Amino acid sequence: MNEALGIEAVGKTYHDGDRAVVVLDGANLAIAEGEMVALVAPSGTGKSTLLHIAGLLDTPTAGEVRVAGRAAGGLDDEGRTRLRRDTIGFVYQFHHLLPEFTALENVSLPMRAAGVARRTAAARA
Repeated sequence: MNEALGIEAVGKTYHDGDRAVVVLDGANLAIAEGEMVALVAPSGTGKSTLLHIAGLLDTPTAGEVRVAGRAAGGLDDEGRTRLRRDTIGFVYQFHHLLPEFTALENVSLPMRAAGVARRTAAARA
């Protein structure tokens, strides 16, 4: 199976004035295509930070992230946006649906933004 997501030695440190707050330190994760994974840990252990990094919404301060076999570290913001848009889907604990659209339209909207025809996007959604 192909690797859908690879995280190697990922770290994330935030700075609060002179104080460094280490949230992730050497995180590793490998998820194959079609594999389903649940991330379960106590509050404050870095789950959201890891997911934001894995989803290319944030960048790590150390380590490497690969999405669909492609290294994301060398990508600029536009490259990360394109890779995220074309390969990643999110299901948040609290949904962020656009209320003026149906559920089907909300799911197909990112595909439409990527240039997928309306009928194809609707069928995939």
